[in-house]
Amino acid sequence: MSSFIVFAGLLVVGALLMVVVPLFRKVSSAQSNDDANALQARTALSVLREQLAELDADVAAGDMSQADYQRTREELERRALDEGETRSGTLSAKPARAWGIATALLLPVLAAVIYVEIGTPEGLDPTQAGGGDTHEVTQAQVEEMVATLAERLKQDPENAEGWFMLARSYNAMGRFTEAAAAYGELAKRMPDESQVYADWADALAAANNRSLAGEPARLIEKALSLDPDNIKALALSGSAAFQASDFAKAAAQWERMLTQLPADSELAASIRQGIAEARQQAGMAPMTEAPAPASAAAGTGITLSGTVALAPAMADKASPTDVVFIYVRPEGGGMPFAIVRKTVADLPVSFDFAGVPSMAGERPIPAKVEIGARISKSGNAGARPGDLDSLVLAVPPDAAGVNLLIETEIAQ
Repeated sequence: MSSFIVFAGLLVVGALLMVVVPLFRKVSSAQSNDDANALQARTALSVLREQLAELDADVAAGDMSQADYQRTREELERRALDEGETRSGTLSAKPARAWGIATALLLPVLAAVIYVEIGTPEGLDPTQAGGGDTHEVTQAQVEEMVATLAERLKQDPENAEGWFMLARSYNAMGRFTEAAAAYGELAKRMPDESQVYADWADALAAANNRSLAGEPARLIEKALSLDPDNIKALALSGSAAFQASDFAKAAAQWERMLTQLPADSELAASIRQGIAEARQQAGMAPMTEAPAPASAAAGTGITLSGTVALAPAMADKASPTDVVFIYVRPEGGGMPFAIVRKTVADLPVSFDFAGVPSMAGERPIPAKVEIGARISKSGNAGARPGDLDSLVLAVPPDAAGVNLLIETEIAQ
């Protein structure tokens, strides 16, 4: 599995270098768009081929049933749609820097979210990998998968994860109007999630030649009202202000972004360049020093540890192969900071979030977080009727000896 992580990491770095760096140069929007599309398509297909080959090896070795194989293959194909997302070119050299910042911050985070929530990490064990045929995903297959997902959502319109995947799939295909409509449906089901409104605004802008005026601007403000430190919303807000020649506001929004990044990072240096340009346009004095990081109470990561067990009274309601999600999230709910994935057969099990890939991106880790565990009957991280839950505890992000007991069933 470590070799795959290294390989996937190199692919993400390569994608960022090819996609983000040109956005900080004065290149044509058409050239930027073509390069990004070609590279990300190759990246998604390369990762998919490796995962499918390892999946075939599991079946050949007798470590996976045919039913599990088919389900996991469908997940991998859907993931190919998500991870193949590309962006259109920018309007000009100046606002392009903001899109470069947003892309660099969000691409790795979203890839990690999708992989942890719908992926199958246990299928990537290199000791079980073997030779196999390569698998190509054609454009026709991609369109068929997206159409199938859209049809499923007609039958299950409350499936928030499905709307998320459909929206990102439409983005990957350049169908931004349909992506925006899918994000609109997702917002109905997740009305308090800042990131949904930021992504919705981005899709609308992409459908309208990257103009952020009007409805996109309203959605950006909604995102910031829910989370004033949402990285993407701040990036878009700064870009909207720059497009409207409100250079002072653009500088202010990007300066707020800067407080959430390590001062010596390359990304922070790029943001400072954008701020310098906005301040110059506004006739403001240069920013002499970087703002201090906003998260004095924020830790460097999450090291929560403890145990999860299943209450005896719930034993007959769970199957050994059911997925167990152990999650850490902000107090009051929201996108998780990190997730550990187990199965019911593992219970009772010890967990330790030290070294677990972060889904927080540049979000600061607060002094207290929430931790809980859920047995998912559907295999999806989102709660569904019939799933089994533990109590959610508020603890410091470095707490040890946390004991979670899965003892309640979500009502039908």
